Amino acid sequence: MSHIAYIVFTVFSQMAVGALIAMVIADFLAKDKAALKFFETGAWVSVPVAVIGLIAVLSHEARPIQAMMTMNSNLATSWLSRESLALTVFVVLAVIYTVLWLFEPEYGSLRRIPLIPKIAKPFIPLRKVVGVISAIVGVAFLSVTAKTYMMVGLPAMNQITTPLFFLVTALLVGVTAVAAVLSLKYMIKKETVEPLARYLWATWGIALVLVIVLVFVLFANISMLQIAETKAAGMAQLETLKNMLHGDYTTLFWARVVIGVVLTLVCLAVLILPLKKKDISKASVLTCAVFVCALIGEILGRIVFFGANVPLSEVMPYILP
Repeated sequence: MSHIAYIVFTVFSQMAVGALIAMVIADFLAKDKAALKFFETGAWVSVPVAVIGLIAVLSHEARPIQAMMTMNSNLATSWLSRESLALTVFVVLAVIYTVLWLFEPEYGSLRRIPLIPKIAKPFIPLRKVVGVISAIVGVAFLSVTAKTYMMVGLPAMNQITTPLFFLVTALLVGVTAVAAVLSLKYMIKKETVEPLARYLWATWGIALVLVIVLVFVLFANISMLQIAETKAAGMAQLETLKNMLHGDYTTLFWARVVIGVVLTLVCLAVLILPLKKKDISKASVLTCAVFVCALIGEILGRIVFFGANVPLSEVMPYILP
């Protein structure tokens, strides 16, 4: 699959943004050191996931090292360069934010490593501020990434639904990823029930809203692909829509709907009961299921997004005399 690098890059880099936002939420939800110690495990998600995305996009380049050195060289004219810069700034801030979690002198999982916890200690009070700034930069990165693909030559991607798809991926998969990691930690250690219960309720609400938004965005995208300003753009969009609904990507499109929307909603609906009963063990299993369904759904959606797309260049020979 020729688009696999872009699929992995967009899904995982966006997931990294959502995971960092999830940790900022956890940082504000925690009421004591015990809760912070429990939530700290979730800080392991964002940076490794972002690195996976970076490796994926660089693997698409013939000379990865040279590509890294030149990606930021055309900021004035290239959205790709701006995307690279935004991602670089986000990753640097995410690393700093993660360090302030993992090397926290009292409960950080890497606190026993010499020297670094002592260096980090004076900056721990600034962690929330760094997290909020990182989250803002992350959202800006999502916007710039969307703009990178919203080109005139790609009419089916040049829609308002593109940034909405990216935002849904970031928040839905990123937030549920951190919740799943914390749920797995609870299932292993069986401790810190109350903070996790509050966090799972927050995750449930965020995920429910995002899946509902996703449904509307999917319908809006189908409608927008049927409307175009020019004949060439209209032909490209209709061919894209044909690939999605009646062509090579139809099975993947409906698999995305079934797994990423229907099954995710079913898991969320079932999750309400154990959350109300404070049966955190069952709630943790269902939260992991929500994450798996959401991730599979977004990967399938991104395959369709890139694979079904028909660029303007493919239809122009049929338009030009």
